[in-house]
Amino acid sequence: MGPYFLKEIELFRLTAKAWISEQAGSRLSGSQLHGNIGGYLFLMPPSPENMNTYYLKVRASSLTHIAVSAHPWPNSNLRSSEHLLGIGAQIGILIAIFAFSLVSLGLSPSTVMARFSVSVANLILCLLSGSGILAIYLFPQEPLLNELIFNWALCLRLGLWIWVSQAFLTTYKTPNWYKTSCWAIFCLVGISMMLIGIGKSNISNGLMLTGIILAPIIQIIAIINTPNMRRSFQTALISGFCISIILIILAILAVLFPIQNNSQAPIYLSRLADFVNPLVMLSIIVFQNRLVRTELTEVKTALTETQLRSEYEGKLLKDRRTLIDMLAHELKNPLASIGLAIDSLSQSIDTNNAHDQRRLKNINRSILNMDGIIERCNLMNLIDQKSLPLSSSEIYLRTFICETIENLHCDQQVYIDIPNDLIINTDPQFLQIILSNLIENGLKYSPTSCKLRIVARPFTADHHRHIRITISNPVQQDLAPDPQSVFQRFYRHPLAQKTRGSGLGLYICKELCTLLGGQIEYQYINNEAIFVIELPQ
Repeated sequence: MGPYFLKEIELFRLTAKAWISEQAGSRLSGSQLHGNIGGYLFLMPPSPENMNTYYLKVRASSLTHIAVSAHPWPNSNLRSSEHLLGIGAQIGILIAIFAFSLVSLGLSPSTVMARFSVSVANLILCLLSGSGILAIYLFPQEPLLNELIFNWALCLRLGLWIWVSQAFLTTYKTPNWYKTSCWAIFCLVGISMMLIGIGKSNISNGLMLTGIILAPIIQIIAIINTPNMRRSFQTALISGFCISIILIILAILAVLFPIQNNSQAPIYLSRLADFVNPLVMLSIIVFQNRLVRTELTEVKTALTETQLRSEYEGKLLKDRRTLIDMLAHELKNPLASIGLAIDSLSQSIDTNNAHDQRRLKNINRSILNMDGIIERCNLMNLIDQKSLPLSSSEIYLRTFICETIENLHCDQQVYIDIPNDLIINTDPQFLQIILSNLIENGLKYSPTSCKLRIVARPFTADHHRHIRITISNPVQQDLAPDPQSVFQRFYRHPLAQKTRGSGLGLYICKELCTLLGGQIEYQYINNEAIFVIELPQ
């Protein structure tokens, strides 16, 4: 009769004189006379009258399948050998799976495979203790220890199964309740183990049965609600958990509603579950590794393409810098020569001829414009090469801005609202470039009769003092720059193409503000273009 893990067995047989009883069971130390791997074997001589009456008294935990059969001695011995062969094959296959998982873990360490190896090791321990191998060969005089190991390993099967399942989803954003539900299962396993330790296994059995049924359902719902998971991997996970649910339900039904003339059905189903669940889990791990390798190959390909593109763009950038440096050098000298020639010419021609003076003035202005564009291109190159050294000093902001406005010859077109004692510690050359570009742009696109407004105030952010400089000027709506493109290199408004400019000024302003540890923002509010500069004080 089996399984081995029947707590107490007492067999009564009637003889001519009286009732005779023999005892066995997993709770009786030193009662291995009838003990056999996977069950118990009683040898009973038949009565002379060939009328044999037996009574069995069995004590077992709930949901335990009990199989009893009677056969003549030779056949019984043969059936026992077949039973031992089945248990040996079951343990052997699981040991092979465990060995495979250890080899895989050594070759390619991963969280999933490590947890899977622990789970299979616990399953082997459960089978060794549940079949009686540990009790018979390791501690025959400590049956309660074997019972404790078996029940604890049985509880841990559920906890480790959830633990492995969690590892599949660690790289995804699972629903908020998933982690809590997993911890609830872990707590249920822990409570069940404590109940077993104090001898309340009847309560723990109910808890474990609830957990065994709910756990796969929780996993399936979590997988369905996990975004950004490949459809093929999602299908593989759900299919694996569905197989687990089906096997669990079939095993429970086989115990609760035994099949007539087939007392071995629950044993076969339990062995099938022990085989299939690890194999399904292993198959999912292999499938996941294959997906990871595929994704890694795709990432490597994309990285190679990005690297090649970066190298190509770097070469283009280097060629562009070289070209700009060469053109700047080649144009600077002719422009300087033209400027000197114009100065000499202006002294030799008739100064009263307004037409000639206007021509000379236009030529000078064009030279200055070209020189300004060359300087901006040089500055853009230096910004790209990140070779602009900072040289900070204390600046009285109002005086500094007034001097910048005087150099631009636009005193009457700018209104200033800045405290006289406002000081900033920054690089004066870079600040002058920023302010000059913004003031020139504001005056260039404002109506002639309107004034450009400059306001500066100190403020504190993150326990550090800063200065906010606001430069605003009225602009017609159809000439207002695009907020998404205003700081891009070479951007110019379509309607401003006829106005002189390189499209580099605002780009340079943004890069220099970043270099100074600040930032610049643009807004268009109530027909006004507003540039806000924030710099550390």
